[in-house]
Amino acid sequence: MKRRMLRITGMMKRKQKIKKNLKKVEQKVPEKKKLQEKIKEKENLSKKRQEEMKKRQLEEQVEPVNLSPEEQLAEKLRLKKLQEDADLELAKEAFGKGVSNVTGIDAMNPSSRDDFTEFGKLLKEKITQYEKSVYYPTFLETLVREICISRE
Repeated sequence: MKRRMLRITGMMKRKQKIKKNLKKVEQKVPEKKKLQEKIKEKENLSKKRQEEMKKRQLEEQVEPVNLSPEEQLAEKLRLKKLQEDADLELAKEAFGKGVSNVTGIDAMNPSSRDDFTEFGKLLKEKITQYEKSVYYPTFLETLVREICISRE
């Protein structure tokens, strides 16, 4: 009888853990919605910018100007270049490849002795963040082995 009671209480505890895990998963869903909202905001912003560029171009084209054929051609080329630059900027923003925010190790391209010294310090800082992990010694051993093999 006691065994049965223990078994039932164990099952109840498992169910409670499962319910807690489900609540955690349900709480993560709104974060995805936030991400989707951010994407929509970026899309709306890019559409607004594109519309503004088109309005500016239309305003420039509407103004009556007495230009020679060469000046008209130069103006058309200038407007085309502006449009291409605006489209390129929008594409970069849409794909997240706009202004480069790369810093730290990823931004480094060492070429001098001082650069490699700084690069080594940054690598050490990055790697030693994980030294409390159970897998850290194995990782270090494998890393050093692979570096030494590639050096030969």
